Parts: sequence; C-alpha cells; structure tokens
Amino acid sequence: MALAILIAIITFGLSVTLHYLVMSRLLSGLPRRQWPRGLQLLTGLYAVGAAHLAEAGIYAAGFLAGRALGIGGFKSADGPMGGMDVFYFSLVNYTSLGLGDIYPSGHLRFLAGVESLNGFLLISCSAAFIYLLMSGHQKNQNT
Repeated sequence: MALAILIAIITFGLSVTLHYLVMSRLLSGLPRRQWPRGLQLLTGLYAVGAAHLAEAGIYAAGFLAGRALGIGGFKSADGPMGGMDVFYFSLVNYTSLGLGDIYPSGHLRFLAGVESLNGFLLISCSAAFIYLLMSGHQKNQNT
C-alpha cells in the first residue's frame, strides 16, 4: 500500500503542477494579446483540454508503473490490456465518468480514487477559468 500512496503523491503533484503552469501561462498571456474574445476562448479551451489529456496521461503512466511493480492490475471483459487501454481507463476515471468496462484491482484502486478526486478538482478550476474568459472579466482586470 505504501507504494500505491507514493505513486499517488507523485502523480497528483505532477498533474497539479502541470495544470498550474498551463493555467498561469494562459491567465498572464491571453489578456495581453489583442485577440478577439472568441479567439482567446478557443485558445484557452484547446490549451486546457490538452492539459487535461496530459494529466490523464500522467496517471496512466502511474497505473502502468504500479502494474509493473506488482501492486495491482486491471480487469476487462475484452482480455489483455495494452497502454492505450490503460490511458482510456485513466481518461474515463479522471473525468469521473466511471464506465466500468475496465477497472483496477489491488492497490491500484487507491490510485484510481485519487485520480478521480484530482480530475474533479482540476476540471473545476478549468471551468472557472473558462468562465473568466467568456465573461471578459480577466481582460478588464489587467487593463
């Protein structure tokens, strides 16, 4: 269990750091540009979406590491799972969809719970950021 906690701490820290870097870069850079609000919104949406995909990828790497270290695995009706299946599970779990066609076993279940919590928190932060872009509040704040 200690290894699962360590992997959870590392993946949580990496994903939060990545999200912070992307969000702070967008918050400081987009308002300075003289782009129309729609283009700023589109840029923000793509950047935040890419960040979320990368964050789910960080967790997928954590799941693969945990599986390689023997602290758990995955169960699926479709048979053996490859890296893309683990990324799919991670993305579904990060967004808290929880489809249930693939699920972790052993101590990887702990990492799955941490990922769901982390995904919910970071998606909520992104929603607040998108609201700021749509309302024009951020642009007015820096002028």
